[in-house]
Amino acid sequence: MLRKKSTKKTKIIRRSPRPKKKSKTLEMAIAAIFALVIIYGASFAIRITQGLSKTVEAPDYVLRLQVLNGCGINGAAGHVANELPKHIKLPLEIDVVDVGDFNAYHVNNTFLILREKNLGGADILAEQIGLDPDNSVYEPINNNVRSISATLVLGEDFDSLINKHKKKEN
Repeated sequence: MLRKKSTKKTKIIRRSPRPKKKSKTLEMAIAAIFALVIIYGASFAIRITQGLSKTVEAPDYVLRLQVLNGCGINGAAGHVANELPKHIKLPLEIDVVDVGDFNAYHVNNTFLILREKNLGGADILAEQIGLDPDNSVYEPINNNVRSISATLVLGEDFDSLINKHKKKEN
């Protein structure tokens, strides 16, 4: 049996797309995120323009100091290197660059060796630690790779220098 082909055409019905309903929750989420970004930007701008500013006094002189032990007491140079920056006041600031031993022991009096000419901060340092600025000696270092400004050679009187500052603070 042969079948007959159907002569009827099947009609395809095409529907137009339905209009989508707008999601109110999505719109609200986008609006909320936009509002948060605006608020964050405004608070950041306010912090920058009206922020807290500090006035910091910069020192007039910065000395790179080498501390050498000339008294023969173990640990004297390290002790002074730790204590000395705490007692120095403006207009001077010191950075202890090197701690070591002097080429001679049993030095009686602490003294200062200037490593640069016309070092104005050295007089202030000498006054603040209780040394006579006129007893400072100028002796440059060859190949001064650490940029040492001055060398403090500790004598047997080094303990009195630290104790003077402790008494002044109390």
